[in-house]
Amino acid sequence: MKRFIAAGVVALLIAGGVGGVIAAGALSGTGSSTMDVGAQQTEQKAWLGVKIVQSPDGPTIAAVIADSPAEKAGLKRNDVIKSVDGNSVADPAAVRNTIENKKPGDTVTLSITRDGNAQDVTATLEARPEPVPQANPVFPELNGIPKDQLFSHFLGGSFQFKDAAGSMHTATADLGTVTAVDASAKTLTVNLNSGDSKTYNITSDVHIRPALSDFQNGDHVTAISVDGTLRAVTKGGHFLPLFGGEKHGGFRHHEGGRFDSEKAPEGTESSTSGGGL
Repeated sequence: MKRFIAAGVVALLIAGGVGGVIAAGALSGTGSSTMDVGAQQTEQKAWLGVKIVQSPDGPTIAAVIADSPAEKAGLKRNDVIKSVDGNSVADPAAVRNTIENKKPGDTVTLSITRDGNAQDVTATLEARPEPVPQANPVFPELNGIPKDQLFSHFLGGSFQFKDAAGSMHTATADLGTVTAVDASAKTLTVNLNSGDSKTYNITSDVHIRPALSDFQNGDHVTAISVDGTLRAVTKGGHFLPLFGGEKHGGFRHHEGGRFDSEKAPEGTESSTSGGGL
């Protein structure tokens, strides 16, 4: 495990950034191949169970989730939605807004065109089901660990590398959670996942992202030292192959690529207001 973590750090030191890090979602099962209407999970939002894209004809169903309210109502891929509950909709965002204002158990009537023929379809909305966790192909030992606990299971580690002159150096990755920040003293105290506590002095030679004043108690951090000297600190776990794409982490802005198992209908374009709904 530590060797794998070290390998990720090596690649980043060579590349000078986080551009080569594999996005967390693709490996940990947090990425989504479809985005559903009513995707909020914590508030029991109403759920229709479709992915919608913007096409030249209007908001168009790109995918229907199996056993969803949409499938039960008879909605199909390539249906073009013209109105919802009698209100015209011009884009996927308009459909989303209508669904999100409803509750599980409410009905919604969609006026659609299918193969050029107009018809109305009524669906009874449900609460969005809990997503089924995807298996982790790289670290199957981590399967079953909730996403919000995954970071704490990485304990850090060290590795050696040679410089241009052939001299050996040791790099160490520490992972932990911030317990104290003193911007005036330029110190950051971290409870390490390995069980220790360490206070880092953030000198002018230390690369830190975001600024020290933006760190707060409870933030996850990764600290990189070389030969015992702190070199870099960043929020999250951007020096690891399983973490990335957080808003503030990393030393370059990094956005993991997203993927969809269902392609949009031919001739459609993704909605600029967020793609799938």
